Amino acid sequence: MPERHRIPNNFQLALSLLRGRWLLADAESLLPHALNFLAHNTVETETFGYEPLLFSAEGEAFFGDGSSERSDSKKKKVAVIPMHGALTKYWGCSTVGCQDVAAEIMALSAREDVVGFVLDIDSPGGASNAVPPMTAAIKHVQKIGKPIVAHCDFCASAAYWIASQCDAVFMDNIMSEVGSIGAYASYLDDRENRQTGEKVVAVYAKESPDKNKAYREALEGKYEVCQEELSALVHMFHKAVKDARPTIKSDEPGVFTGATFFTPKAVDLNMADAMMSLEDCIQNVFIRAEYK
Repeated sequence: MPERHRIPNNFQLALSLLRGRWLLADAESLLPHALNFLAHNTVETETFGYEPLLFSAEGEAFFGDGSSERSDSKKKKVAVIPMHGALTKYWGCSTVGCQDVAAEIMALSAREDVVGFVLDIDSPGGASNAVPPMTAAIKHVQKIGKPIVAHCDFCASAAYWIASQCDAVFMDNIMSEVGSIGAYASYLDDRENRQTGEKVVAVYAKESPDKNKAYREALEGKYEVCQEELSALVHMFHKAVKDARPTIKSDEPGVFTGATFFTPKAVDLNMADAMMSLEDCIQNVFIRAEYK
């Protein structure tokens, strides 16, 4: 597999923070970090190490590119894809770049020695545009007949949207949590720089009354247009989950209104299938691959 250079796209991340639609749990607690980032007050961080690992049925581990002293191209393997942290379309300041992760899955799916996948998810969710590349990759894996399951610790909002599209959703432990099916938007009022007194003046053509309408009205305390846009996104979210998990108890309180649930309740609501360790998930994929 060709090496990919994961360069953080912090400009794109800043745009998403300024005017983004988010599928994210506990967003309010993250806002101070977002504002610090935009004010250049962030602590220096490196893009965390991301590398798919391949596991044989005997538990041998290989790097995603197949390099290992014990590498055996003929030995069947399951690819474990780590998705730890907030999700964005591109790599950002310690966020998971889903477009690149999806490309890794597509590349690995073409290998004969890779028989299936485990998405190892521990994420509060993230930007809405991080979802499409991942769901496309999942559908590709399923189309070619290879199993793909989600192993979840904290799996909320956009992360749960992605997990729900897999063949099965497994919870790591009794305190693992899934849910937060919903959306919100973030808008930063940057019309005046309080430090310098400079003001940003935006002028729109008479022929463009709907351009950035949701953003402009939100700054004036009018949220109806923004809520309509978010509702359209949430309806897509609901449909995707219901289509992929038709037995989910959608009428139960909280399931489709943004609540999160610990393992016992999540399994009871058919939001997840069972509790299973990562090692057992890997073996589960080997069994699914054998039957397929």
